[in-house]
Amino acid sequence: MIQKLLEPISVGPMKLSNRVVMTAMHLNYCPQGEMTDRMVNFYRARARGGASLVIVGGAEIDAEASGVDLFLSIKDDKYIPGLKRLVDAVHEEGGKIAVQLYMAGAYSFASMKGLPIFAPSEYESYFTRQKTTAMTLADILRVQDDFVQAARRAKAAGFDAVEVLASAGYLICQFLSPKTNKRDDEYGGPLENRMRFGLEVIRKVREEAGSDMAVIVRVAGNDFVQDSHTNKEARVFARACQDAGADCINVTGGWHESRVPQITMDLPQAGYVYLARGIKENVSVPVIGCNRINDPLIAEDVLAEGIADLVGVARGLLADPEFVNKARQQKFDEIRRCVACNQRCFDYVFQLRPVGCMVNPKAGREGETELKPATKAKKIFVAGAGPAGCEFACAATERGHKVVLFDRVDYLGGQVHWSAVRTRKPEYLNMFTYYRAMLDKLKVDVRLNTELTPAFVAREKPDLVVVATGAAPFKPPIPEVDLPYVLQAWDVLKDDLKTGTNVVVVGGGSVGLETAVFLASKGTISPEQLYFLTLHQAERPEALRELITKGVKNVTVLEMLGRVGQDLGPSTRWVLMKDLHTRGIQIITGATMKSISEGKVTYTDSQGNEQTLPADTVVLAMGARSENFLAKELETTGVEVKVIGDAAKVGKIGDAVEEGFNLALEV
Repeated sequence: MIQKLLEPISVGPMKLSNRVVMTAMHLNYCPQGEMTDRMVNFYRARARGGASLVIVGGAEIDAEASGVDLFLSIKDDKYIPGLKRLVDAVHEEGGKIAVQLYMAGAYSFASMKGLPIFAPSEYESYFTRQKTTAMTLADILRVQDDFVQAARRAKAAGFDAVEVLASAGYLICQFLSPKTNKRDDEYGGPLENRMRFGLEVIRKVREEAGSDMAVIVRVAGNDFVQDSHTNKEARVFARACQDAGADCINVTGGWHESRVPQITMDLPQAGYVYLARGIKENVSVPVIGCNRINDPLIAEDVLAEGIADLVGVARGLLADPEFVNKARQQKFDEIRRCVACNQRCFDYVFQLRPVGCMVNPKAGREGETELKPATKAKKIFVAGAGPAGCEFACAATERGHKVVLFDRVDYLGGQVHWSAVRTRKPEYLNMFTYYRAMLDKLKVDVRLNTELTPAFVAREKPDLVVVATGAAPFKPPIPEVDLPYVLQAWDVLKDDLKTGTNVVVVGGGSVGLETAVFLASKGTISPEQLYFLTLHQAERPEALRELITKGVKNVTVLEMLGRVGQDLGPSTRWVLMKDLHTRGIQIITGATMKSISEGKVTYTDSQGNEQTLPADTVVLAMGARSENFLAKELETTGVEVKVIGDAAKVGKIGDAVEEGFNLALEV
């Protein structure tokens, strides 16, 4: 039952219709900082979808703020008309809008433009690997005024609120932390002094904002950086922010350089709301709880239990702009859930590409993806109920085509169905909760346990056959591939095949690495066992850590290239690499497999020397090949055929979803 989530709330002078806040995301939609139709259409859709407040940004407040030309900008009056256009669009849809005032400090790439990288002290940034310039008192006053002038522009553009960014390791965080603030003046030393810069910014912004605009402060509830702040110090700072004039505290976790996952699926849903709870206990203004909240029922629990007053939903609204409206209508299965893959959001940010979404092909394309009725309704057969096939079937049906979806197995999902849980991506299954609901709602004719054949196509004569039959594992042309102790990674994951004590995984791509983790986890204790043993203090902390990381198998990964995980994105690769290291999985790069025999694998190392490894089982993870034989067989039927997804070219899930949707737009 959704109730608290939909209750109104006041944040300073701002009255919100519900408790869902879309927190700021870097989208790379604004070349040279200018407002674009893409940005306007994106946020208009989220406001129309029911989010009570959208926070846009970060918006760079001065020339040194980011050093990257794709950030939204609020550093000059010339940007006000474009910002006003965005504000008006959100207001037209009944929403409220805030702008996040962004100054990265040591996280800036300003040196690329010949500008100093400002920070409280001189040091090499762990995140950018660039040397910082210690701010003088004149620099401090100038940057504080840049915040004030940005707030003035926000007010002129009609924003309902401004958010001062004091989290994620950016400039205010750098002043707060003893790790990065080594000053010996009034802005350094004890916590009271280290807070001074940020609090002065907040007071000055509060004064400029006046009584008609709310001031929000985004804080790190715990830096998750050694020798930096925990929730204890964050509580003190949050209370001081309130006293300085903040109307709301928006709580996240960690810095960008933290070695604790912040946004990947390794973090449980709502995994950091305990940080918001700690701050809520020390302030009286509303508190926003954030990180990995993509389920309205979980959000409802957070609010109903008083852990936070509002919930921050960023990627959840990227994945489905109608998140709030669907929750209000109790259409939970029809929500496209964020699966925390990061493939087209955070990874695209780091690659300086416009942000999209793996599960939502319309994200960032709202102005060009309207599903208009087809000129002529066609009879279309789709072979394969994986991501590409399901997306096409839904979108094409919405346009008025008569679609029949076939799959030879008894489930939707293709590879996702059997790989998600064993590669620790269980939320990927939410994609097919959505597709199942939509296929049913749209009354698509779904025929599982039914293989589409050329004979059937020839007899029924559809206007189009869409082949979305996916891929199959690549089998190297060696006789050893059929030995009983040589297995395919796909089969190991799909059927949980038994393996020996010494396992060699050949192939260091994502599939090989995830299979290695799956095998190395055999024999470790379960989360339930860990909870029990921890609660009752049955084992020492160091013993518990070993029990959750050390299994019963010795796993080695052989990779021919010089680096493993090359098909992984930058925001997730480091997490998997950390897991491989923690579990004691040996990784050998520059290794070319030479032969497999019972009990051992022989390979040539990077120096050209022959080496052997003990191997009770060899698991092959050497890539995949398109499974498109049906398309070839249909060439003689005279029926038009389109091939999408892995059947056309082996890629990622987001590629398959996008191809399915794009084809549906064209048909």
